[in-house]
Amino acid sequence: MTWDSKKLSTTQDFRHEIQTIQALLESSQNHQAFEHAQRLLREPIGNNSDAVAIRYLAALAAARGGAREVARTFLEPLRRAESHPPSIAADIESLAGRLAKDICFDAKDASSRQAAARQAADCYLRADALYPNVYARINAASLAAIAGDDTTAIAVAQAVLGSMPSAANDDHWAHATRGEARLLLNDVEGAREAYTTARKLAGNRYGDVASMRRQLRMLLPVRPAAKMLLATVPGPNVVAFSGHMVDAPNRAAPRFPAYLEGAVRAAVEREVDAMLPVIAYTQAANGSDIFFCEAMLARGQEVNIVLPFSREDYVAQSVAPGGSDWLTRFDHVLAKANSVSYATDGRYLGDDTLFQHASSLIQGLASLRAQSLSVSPTMLVVADTSQAGATGGTLATLATWEQRGHACVIIDLKALRESTPPPAPLPAAPPPTHAAGISATSKPEPLAGGRHIKSLLFADVKGFSTIQEQHAPGFFTAFLGAVPKVLAAHNIEPLEMSSRGDGLYMVFATAEDSARFSWELSNAIGAIDWIGLNLPADTHVRIALHAGPVFIAIDPVNRYLAHYGSHVTRAARVEPIVVPGQILVTEPFAAVLAAQAQSAFICDLVGVEPLAKGFGESRLYRLRLA
Repeated sequence: MTWDSKKLSTTQDFRHEIQTIQALLESSQNHQAFEHAQRLLREPIGNNSDAVAIRYLAALAAARGGAREVARTFLEPLRRAESHPPSIAADIESLAGRLAKDICFDAKDASSRQAAARQAADCYLRADALYPNVYARINAASLAAIAGDDTTAIAVAQAVLGSMPSAANDDHWAHATRGEARLLLNDVEGAREAYTTARKLAGNRYGDVASMRRQLRMLLPVRPAAKMLLATVPGPNVVAFSGHMVDAPNRAAPRFPAYLEGAVRAAVEREVDAMLPVIAYTQAANGSDIFFCEAMLARGQEVNIVLPFSREDYVAQSVAPGGSDWLTRFDHVLAKANSVSYATDGRYLGDDTLFQHASSLIQGLASLRAQSLSVSPTMLVVADTSQAGATGGTLATLATWEQRGHACVIIDLKALRESTPPPAPLPAAPPPTHAAGISATSKPEPLAGGRHIKSLLFADVKGFSTIQEQHAPGFFTAFLGAVPKVLAAHNIEPLEMSSRGDGLYMVFATAEDSARFSWELSNAIGAIDWIGLNLPADTHVRIALHAGPVFIAIDPVNRYLAHYGSHVTRAARVEPIVVPGQILVTEPFAAVLAAQAQSAFICDLVGVEPLAKGFGESRLYRLRLA
């Protein structure tokens, strides 16, 4: 999005820009929408209603981007004003309710949860009084219950039912609202009937189903029957898949011999049928992976493919060894998949670490998707657990998954071999044929040292360049002085760090270390008395985190350990788009963090945002405490 610097002088000009912000929000480009609104607010806006709309949209964009405090700074002046039309005033109060409701969801103790719920309920009640809206009303009822005010909850729930038409309709939200009201009134059977209808009408709108499940989970402490009702609004099964390839002709000990293809395909199809509906994350190697993808696509299910490195190298290592038929099938599933991504878009270079990274991303992405849909993820594997595995292979993936305590379904290749007799010996077959220009290759010799999965941090303070010269020393000491204090206080040791002015670059061994440091640094910077340093009170750090394979070497200039490669560049392109006070992370970072056995942090999806300097776009997440 480029900004037209010409003077905006007419109401029509501003209305057009407001529509642009709304379009950005609809496409989940929350940061772009926020920046656009900020720029508009620097212009002299003659029409007050336009100014209100732009400020509201800035608050909405910040809220959707996870920057709650920023959203509140835009929203509170609007709430204090008294001249808004009722519908606009209701939208403002509903957004205030949403911000408080988010705090309620994240609260760690009952007292904080009740206080946030009470505040959110009051906002939704005001919104409904300003401009009657059944959805604001049902939110108010549920939040009143969580706040401990059952009298209000029951009265508002009764009002919700009384205001809704009794005639049947095909709006799943109307039935879900009716179900929520019935639950609050302890009419469990009525709630079950309404939720059953809502789930049927919602179909594959899994985000809407997740919202229903989220509301039910929120009500569990005050309406235990919500646990039973969760079964009436099931989400999809989110599956991380991994499986062995068909044996190469020279494999010493049989694992997945070619004669088992029919048996494995049938077993995979049975498991997929038992799990429907399914959202899956997988690679696309010959054998098990492609069987799984084909079964999913034939049933109209969502398939997300993650390849560990460049397509050309992946084909040579994991597809072509089975012959040209597998290559044709590989091309088909990639063309039909819902998404295809790469753990790194570089070459293989004989580095099995990239297979391990892809495995971590598949597990983490499945976990993140399950979290967003309020369900638990499952792993489906095709494996012979009696044999040794390789780095990043199916058995290593299975071991990591089981350490996290998630459900797992295993199709046992050893049992299939024992129950499926091999065919009579045939004359020696010719070697597999390959498509023109594509051939199986032996594993290349890895580069010395290889690549290593590390977590990368970039941070700075927006507006540093405008600080007056006499205030620079105070800023420099306060900002960078906080870094060693945080590291020492939390016993965190970075592998590399450097600074210049307000810029900070650091490398950590694990995603957990970088997440912890970022969280504590942001808290430390937020607690500094910036006014006492003659700087704006809202001065804050913006932090971006990424994880990926990097090379490691001794810098020949300064003789310090250095980490380099394309993933360092990608991390640097995220930081400039972060709203001050936020910690945004890339999807690979969020996935690596989610794939760990335990973490003190959770990543919530913000949206897809264009990166700085035309470096493409990235799906970004907000880091928060679990």
